[in-house]
Amino acid sequence: MSTLPVPSRLNDAQQPALATAAAQVVAPSGFIAGQENRFLAAVLGTWCDALADGDSKPGDASWERLTSPLVLVGSTGSGKSHLAHGLAELAGDQRAVYTTANDLRREFATAIDEGGPRAWRDRISATAILVIDDLDHLPVRSHFQQELLHLAHEIESRGHKLVATSAQPIAHLPAWLPDLVNWFASGLTLEISPLGADSRYELLTQFAATNQWQLPSDAIELLVEHTPPEPREMFRLAADMLRQFGTGARLETDTLAHFIHQRKAAQAPELRDIVRVVARYYRIPLKSLTSASRQAAVVSARATAIYLARTLTSASYEQIGKHLGGRDHSTIMYSHRQVEKRLTREAALRSAIDDLTRLLRK
Repeated sequence: MSTLPVPSRLNDAQQPALATAAAQVVAPSGFIAGQENRFLAAVLGTWCDALADGDSKPGDASWERLTSPLVLVGSTGSGKSHLAHGLAELAGDQRAVYTTANDLRREFATAIDEGGPRAWRDRISATAILVIDDLDHLPVRSHFQQELLHLAHEIESRGHKLVATSAQPIAHLPAWLPDLVNWFASGLTLEISPLGADSRYELLTQFAATNQWQLPSDAIELLVEHTPPEPREMFRLAADMLRQFGTGARLETDTLAHFIHQRKAAQAPELRDIVRVVARYYRIPLKSLTSASRQAAVVSARATAIYLARTLTSASYEQIGKHLGGRDHSTIMYSHRQVEKRLTREAALRSAIDDLTRLLRK
């Protein structure tokens, strides 16, 4: 496991301390990358090495090793914006510009109104690194997509770099210009995987140190087991723990078990609602999820319902199995663990879990 020393715009004096801004906890500057994100760690480590050299510039050997365009893909709260902004900050104002896709589009619209789109393109492409956050937020069939393609070619011709973030791979975004999709495909797309158990353990250990909590290892393991792999959910957990226990507390396993149970119960959907929403989402008859059907689509949807039930509620494996047609608890446990493994490599499943979680928490 490695920690990437990528700075954030909320670091140091600008970053609210976890203890004083628990409701708005943000990621620390070190992005924890376990085995599930080892390739991401290697690539960004190369970027950090090059950008840490304040004299590195287009034409240098270290600069030429940086693949462009680089697209960081991840769900909301995965840390992609944090990393992208960190790269821009590490490069410095003289070499990098950080913006959102919609802000860039608005700048372009203003340039058109003022009669200077070419001057706008020259100014943006003159920057050694352009970082564009939230590319997936651009409106479809926008005239700006064509301009973005021109800008991309201009950046490339100058030997400059482009970094972007998106909730989905660019090729999956609807109604994007094929030439623009192909240009992004010529670079490197890195999908940020949900945190594995080792990464969650490390992050929870950091939370404990920050808040001076005394947590035995079995208490941390309990939190790991009951914490979703999305970073934003872990920060919410830390914020709730801080409100409940304050700083400097000694937290035993049974205390945390009670806390987890109460926390899930307070915001948990009913098991029947989870099954109903999953069935509707996948367009599968409700009775199929509780039946003995082994059709691939039904098995996959049932596994998703099991994962959500275990993640969003305090229901035991036995209770979940009983609700899903009287299945044995070992079958439910196996299915839950399989979904956890699939989440690290299947972007479509991660997107579905995000969608369903939002629907169930409304």
